[in-house]
Parts: sequence; C-alpha cells; structure tokens
Amino acid sequence: MSSQQYSLKSTFESLSGYTAATYAVYGLAMVFFLFPVLWVISMSLRQPGEVLSYPVQFFPRDMTFQPYVDVLEDSDMLLWVVNSIKIAVLEVIGILLVTVPGAYAFSRFDFRGKKPVLFGVLLFQMISPVVIVIPLYNMMAKLDLLDTHSGLILLYIGLQVPFSIWLLKSYFDTIPAGLDEAARVDGCSRLQTLIYVLLPSLAPGIAVVAIFNFVFSWAEFVMAFTVLGESDLYTVSIGLFSFQGQYSTDWRVIAAASVIAMVPILIMFVGLQRYFVKGLVEGAVKG
Repeated sequence: MSSQQYSLKSTFESLSGYTAATYAVYGLAMVFFLFPVLWVISMSLRQPGEVLSYPVQFFPRDMTFQPYVDVLEDSDMLLWVVNSIKIAVLEVIGILLVTVPGAYAFSRFDFRGKKPVLFGVLLFQMISPVVIVIPLYNMMAKLDLLDTHSGLILLYIGLQVPFSIWLLKSYFDTIPAGLDEAARVDGCSRLQTLIYVLLPSLAPGIAVVAIFNFVFSWAEFVMAFTVLGESDLYTVSIGLFSFQGQYSTDWRVIAAASVIAMVPILIMFVGLQRYFVKGLVEGAVKG
C-alpha cells in the first residue's frame, strides 16, 4: 500500500470515528432534552393512582384522556392560550418595528457616541428583569397600564429590544454595503432601500428574532404575574401556575395543560424552521 493510500485510509478512519462520536453526543443531547417532554406527556395520560406509583411506569398501563377533558372543560385554558398568542404576536411585531430600523442605523451609520450607545444597550440586556420588577410595577401603575395586555406587551418590547438590536445588527453587518449604494444610485431612499433591498436578505435573521421573542413572551412568568391580576387576562404561564392547589395538586391536569401549551410553540417552530436553521447557520458562519 502506498503512503498516499495509507494516508487517505487513516484520514477516513479518523473522520468515521469523529462522526460517530459527534452523533453519539447529539443522541445524548436529544435524550436529555426530549425525556422531560415525553415524561410530561406520559404523566398526562395516566390514571389517578399511577402518578406516584412505584415502580414508576414510563408507559401508562391504562391510558386516559380525562386530564385533557378536565383542562378544557373546567378551566380557561383555551382563553389563556389565545391571550398568549395575541401578546406574543403583537410583541414580535412591535420588536421588529423598533429594532429593524435601529439595527440598520447601528450597522450602516457612523455617528458620535455610537460605541457607548451600543455598549449601553448591551449593558441593559445584562440586567435581570427581576431586579427592576418593582420600579417597573410602579411605573405601570402610574401610567394606568396594570391589568392590561397592552402594558405587558410594552414591557416585553422594552426588555427585548437590546437583545434583538444586537442580533439583527450582526445580520445587517453580513450584507454588503454595496447593495445600499446600488439602490441609492437607482433612486431609492433610505427607507426604500431597507424595505425592498435589505429586508429580503434579512429574512433568516428576522425569523430568528421572531422565534426567540415569541418563545420568551410565551414562557415569561415574572412580569406577567406582576402586571396581570384578572383571570381572564392570564397568559399560559400564569394559567399553569394557577392549577397548583393550596392543599392538593392534580399533576396529571398540570401535565395535560403543559402539553396543550406546547402545541402553538411547536407549530410556529415547524412553520419557520427553514428560516430559523438558515439564520443560525449563516450567523455562525459569517460571524
């Protein structure tokens, strides 16, 4: 066997071992993340006596859909899902309306104080919302925005603007500035350049920002619990918390409600999966 053939063979064997190890790590990660979801689904299908039975059965012996019936008939779960969808969609729209022009300005323009402002935006993102929840509550009370979805949407937009601006700016930086110049030569204004020339190339980044913000709004609890006090205004996260009783808790019902709460997130991710994966890959490679 020649040295070149031996080198190719050893390279192939090393790559095969590396590929096998990579897939093994991926498999362990999938098990780690999927096991809690499958466990919740399993618990939602159990009979009352099987929840805390020993030994634990992953697959219920006698499946029942009664917990789902109880959730849909005896609670406002569907209303809470609708509330969460409304808040999340409006929050994503508001975030994009604010951050797309802002990220475009930070990416394309040079102005005095640009770096300090960007640093301040990043610094604000590092502050936990729990730290500022009391000042935010007092401000919302003075503005008469408590117990309103509009107040919660404005809070979410304010909290997520720094992260979204930094993320979109990185995508704008990957688009050649020559496109702007060509559009200006053709007579486009700044706004027309942004809408008709840059936004189509920015679609993967917009999808990433939309999904991240939708998931944040869907799962956020602290701000929603602070602002909303009426049951008919609850989001899914507060609704799930309300299923816990003071003296007893039906974990099957909570599991069933959790499964129902997962459905809109899964639908959105499946619908935008192509753009989401493309956006993450492009951001990682070009960054």
